[in-house]
Amino acid sequence: MSLTKLNIKLKVLQELEHIRFPKCNTRKNVSSESNESFVLGEVNYRGQHFCQGKTRGESRYNTRYETLYNLLRSLIRLYKPEFTYTTIQINKNVKCLPHIDMNNVGESYIIGLGDYTGGQLNIEGKLYNIRNRWKRFNGHKVHWTEPWEGNRYSLIYFTHTFKPPNRKLTNLVITRKGIYDKNSNFIEDIDTSIRGVAPR
Repeated sequence: MSLTKLNIKLKVLQELEHIRFPKCNTRKNVSSESNESFVLGEVNYRGQHFCQGKTRGESRYNTRYETLYNLLRSLIRLYKPEFTYTTIQINKNVKCLPHIDMNNVGESYIIGLGDYTGGQLNIEGKLYNIRNRWKRFNGHKVHWTEPWEGNRYSLIYFTHTFKPPNRKLTNLVITRKGIYDKNSNFIEDIDTSIRGVAPR
């Protein structure tokens, strides 16, 4: 069956309900409790996860959840073909506390899937119903999740910062879109002089 706007959301939801979510305990700014979430796409490696000197690469979940990863890329391509991103955050019943996404560059897209009521996205006091609806937003604005009943999945597509190991560049953030300062102000396009430390 070919994927269309009519069936892609259903296929994604079926896959989300089929997989076993890993437990996450590292997103303390988002949730004070252990939660079921993971990321697909490109990620920054931490500590012992450095691989052959690399500080950024593919998420280990890209292959573990390959079917889901392919479906999610098809989903955004069908609905928002002009949107560029590096990473996808997948949440299952995660009650997000008020927070900002410090490691994001530019705007994000979020959509909620599942059989639930409530669970609006709250951005600085304004509520947005994201169930089966896309919402483009700036993650540097304070946002959180309203209470809900049922099973709620949320998908967030965003561009993750790249923090190069070169000390001369530690005040810069490099993404596919270009070079930014630590306050997310655009500086310039990526040129050949530093492409060696830029993400693929």
